[in-house]
Amino acid sequence: MTTLIHDWFDRSPPQAAGWPLLGALPALLARPFAFLEAARERHGDIYSLDLGPLRAIVLNHPRHAQHVLRDRAASYRKGGAVWDTLRTILGNGLVVSEGDFWLRQRRMMQPQFHRQRLAGLTDLMVRAIDDSLASWAPAARDGRPLDLLPAFNHLTMRVVVDTLFGASLPRATLEEVADAMGYVLGYVMLGAATRGLPAWLPLPGKRRFARDLARFDRIAHDLITTARKDRGDDNHLLALLLDVVDEQSGEGMDDRQLRDEIATLFLAGYETTSIALTWTFDYLTRHPAVMQALQDEVDGALAGRTPGFADLPKLPYARMVLQEVLRLRPPAYFIPRVATEDDEIDGFPIPAGSEVVALTYTIHRHPDVWSDPDRFDPQRFADHGPRGSGAPHPFAWIPFGAGQRLCIGRDFAMMEGTLALAMIVQRFRVSALGGHPARPALSTTLRPRDGVHVRLSPRGRP
Repeated sequence: MTTLIHDWFDRSPPQAAGWPLLGALPALLARPFAFLEAARERHGDIYSLDLGPLRAIVLNHPRHAQHVLRDRAASYRKGGAVWDTLRTILGNGLVVSEGDFWLRQRRMMQPQFHRQRLAGLTDLMVRAIDDSLASWAPAARDGRPLDLLPAFNHLTMRVVVDTLFGASLPRATLEEVADAMGYVLGYVMLGAATRGLPAWLPLPGKRRFARDLARFDRIAHDLITTARKDRGDDNHLLALLLDVVDEQSGEGMDDRQLRDEIATLFLAGYETTSIALTWTFDYLTRHPAVMQALQDEVDGALAGRTPGFADLPKLPYARMVLQEVLRLRPPAYFIPRVATEDDEIDGFPIPAGSEVVALTYTIHRHPDVWSDPDRFDPQRFADHGPRGSGAPHPFAWIPFGAGQRLCIGRDFAMMEGTLALAMIVQRFRVSALGGHPARPALSTTLRPRDGVHVRLSPRGRP
């Protein structure tokens, strides 16, 4: 028995260097992604990482993502500090639920996110983008710098709110929702890092987190109550969810389930899309040939018109630009799981209870499957259809997850991103302030550390 245990630990993944008690946290905070790439180069595609009181096994190859997210998905659950913190926000929403309940919710919600069903939301989406871009006009007229991250935060929040609840939501309510949910979602990483500490500790931001979550719950409850009383013929997502019925049980969603799914849609559709669009212009402003090709496509496809759902197939290059940005700067840059039983990956034992992390950031740059992986090249995706990933391995491009837990809002996000990108380059010339690319920061999502600052000028429609 002693020999077996010794052999088991001898085969354990190599451990990345770190400090006593703090592990790799100091290095990650200082140079997070340089550290992670260097760890893969030094230790290989699987290594373990100490994060203070936490230890994770880091997976860096597409085949590992396939193993955990598809082939052996039943042996890996959404557990650990990050998912537990998200559950305080999302309840039992689709992203965090498990088992039969998740299957039921997925079965009910999936038809509402079919591409043809989303076509009915296009007008709401375009109107929200148009209204948001109107606030950019003074900066373009006066030549004032614009930080794109808060600008896109406002734009994507407006899109999420309007498509969820309809365009009639009062501006004051919109701003209250944006303020509350913005802080709540930003708290996730801090909440995960401090989850094991005593509940009575007066941690920074903890009181505001509780207050803002309560604000969101109140607003969501009021909106659900109003929507149930006035069913009308609204075509927003909440109206659609009110009407869904599980084909097996014949039951719909109660108010608590609706609240959890609303919170989930905020999480999926707000910050991640904002960050993706911000990174997109960081790359576009540093690659003028790509920017010009994009402008040429938009001008030719739209001829000055406001885009609609029927125009999306005419904008393949815009989609490829987004796909390449999502490869290099995936907002959801890691996918955590907990092993529910003993397993083995590439000859390394994965004991039950182990936290594993499929590191999307390095999977998207793995030299085994991507040529010249650090180069920005939207043409990588040219030979694939509008729904294909363009990846040389089915799990080499996973910005929306993969397997049966693939993000239900993938088509929604790509539609929103494509429309926003087309409308911006149609209306504005965007140039960088300073010659240095933005740096990613270690957070719940892959945010630019100091924002992305640009200068706008009116372009005029052709």
